[in-house]
Amino acid sequence: MDDLEREKRFGFSYWYMKDVIPRRMLAGHTYHTPGFGLAAQLFAVTAKHVMERLGPAEGEPLIRTAVEEFGRERGLRIAETVRSMGKPLTVKNWLIHSDIDGSNFQAKPAIDNHDLLVEVHRCSFMEAAEAWGLGDHARLYCRYVDHAILKGYNPAIRLVLNSRHDTGKHFCLFRYIMKETDA
Repeated sequence: MDDLEREKRFGFSYWYMKDVIPRRMLAGHTYHTPGFGLAAQLFAVTAKHVMERLGPAEGEPLIRTAVEEFGRERGLRIAETVRSMGKPLTVKNWLIHSDIDGSNFQAKPAIDNHDLLVEVHRCSFMEAAEAWGLGDHARLYCRYVDHAILKGYNPAIRLVLNSRHDTGKHFCLFRYIMKETDA
């Protein structure tokens, strides 16, 4: 009798379930959606349904409002964390105390004309959405969230974002600007 037939006939017992934990440990992360991929898939499915129901003219502004509120709230919470330590709301402190694990991205930082440039080549958010064929819907998140996070954290930080979705390149380029003058 196979396991499905056994479960249907007898249900579960401790003896039957005893190997779940060791077998899960052997599997490791094999079946896990990495990083914040499940959130990406949830967002993209939701955006798909909103866009199908309302159309782009009504759907995108609704999604944008929700993403911007979410991003601002994230930024405000990061700012609260940084302030609670008595630290200023710098880009450096934002990167240190960010609410997302850096392992979600393959990023290459550089300095150009005193601005911080970050090339993001791998993004677990986009990879997970694309795995479900929903990359176009996930782009709505990417289009609005980073600007909103910074608005909530410190509106003085300027971000110029060249998204892979707009440029056709295989990476997104973030330019963080804080320098006010050519001193």
